[in-house]
Amino acid sequence: MADQPIPLPPGPQFYEVAPRRYWPVATIVLFAVNFIFFGLEIYAGGADNTQILLNFGASFEPYLRRGEYWRLVMPMFLHGGWLHILGNSYALYILGPILERVYGYGRYAAIYVAAGMGGAFLSMMASKNVSVGASGAIFGIAGAMVVTGYAHRAAIPPRWGRAFGRGMIPFIALNLAFGLSVHGIDNWGHLGGLATGALLALIIPPPRHDFAYGEIAEAPSQAWAAFPLVVVILSIGATAHHYRTIQAMDRLLAEGERFESAQQYDRELQSFQQALHLAPNQEQPHEEMGKYYLTQRKYEESIQEFQQATRLSGDDDHARLELGLAYQLKGDPQKAQQIFEDVLGKNPQTAEAKGLLASNLAMLADLYVQQRLYSEAIIKYQESLRLEPDLAEAHNNLAWLYATCDDPKFRDSRAALEHAQLAVKLTNWKDPNSIDTLAEAHFVNGEFEQAVESQEKALALEPDNKELQEHMARYRRAAAK
Repeated sequence: MADQPIPLPPGPQFYEVAPRRYWPVATIVLFAVNFIFFGLEIYAGGADNTQILLNFGASFEPYLRRGEYWRLVMPMFLHGGWLHILGNSYALYILGPILERVYGYGRYAAIYVAAGMGGAFLSMMASKNVSVGASGAIFGIAGAMVVTGYAHRAAIPPRWGRAFGRGMIPFIALNLAFGLSVHGIDNWGHLGGLATGALLALIIPPPRHDFAYGEIAEAPSQAWAAFPLVVVILSIGATAHHYRTIQAMDRLLAEGERFESAQQYDRELQSFQQALHLAPNQEQPHEEMGKYYLTQRKYEESIQEFQQATRLSGDDDHARLELGLAYQLKGDPQKAQQIFEDVLGKNPQTAEAKGLLASNLAMLADLYVQQRLYSEAIIKYQESLRLEPDLAEAHNNLAWLYATCDDPKFRDSRAALEHAQLAVKLTNWKDPNSIDTLAEAHFVNGEFEQAVESQEKALALEPDNKELQEHMARYRRAAAK
């Protein structure tokens, strides 16, 4: 009986096979990378801090031109706040797994990263704004889904057919319209990602999903994953090196400023030179060297450093104003005036133009203060506030000048208190520097108890700030008497 065959029932037999669960591997990894970098941004000081975003690799055209090509890659993994990352994450959650299921994680990851790079490139070529966000890459997914719907329709599972081709066009149109209607959205990045994703979908076909009966189906190659993996790893490595360099440079520059305050000018110069040697392609060491030479009345050297800072920063207004000041002190008022007019403009008409002019005038006033040109500084602060009466920074800096100027003829204790009170009101008592200025204004008016009370509020915001602690000790000594 053991060798006797078992008869099969007549007719075709059907066996239910449980489908294998599909995991969108690349999309999950992209989610993880986005949130890891968002956490690092917060840990470093805040995702809404432009300088931190730049240090982490935000797109910025002048920095790309000086050779920081990893800024083509990193912006797609950075975000400017919770609303930003959650919005992009939702779009990635909706679209990413669908395209990845059709293309496989290798091709999909390649399209995503390349579209993000395309978006960053067009953003930097068309705009000088700092930009971050995954939306360029997500628009690349949408563009790829449009093209796939027309060029590779056979590769799309029937249940997802409506999401491809013309079904994706309303999503793209609505989001582009939203981007055009809201100030601050990087529409160039969206268009660059959209075009790149569409082009790549036209060039890169999805792997085969249907096979003839009896044909052995092999898993499609995922070798495309090597491209995004290598590009992203190299970019993260370059970013980490850049970030460490910037941190070391900032420490040296801060050290140099402390030596300047202590009038140890040789050690100040040494610190600035070390920073310049460490980061020759950053504008900040050149600016500090330029200011050092300016105080030493070495005007030619100062002009050279400010010119280099201007070139590296993409004609930043602050660097150009410093350059104009160097020409003025050198004794070339015509050149200085030309630069000032180029930066400040003439007769601004719109509120935005007036606000920009006011900020630049306040910036120029700060530079005059650094060179002890107090009369010129006060004039520029006042011009700034005539244009923009609610410019808190100008009120604060003018108040500090009136309260602490080393030339007694420019001190005005009552005016210092008025401007300081306006500054803290405009900043809603959330800026410790403005509150510190108010405390100093109370102090120079002999209002020692009020100085202590104000400084307590400043220290509540920055309890470890040594400068605020030193000021508090002085106020308390005066109040105790």
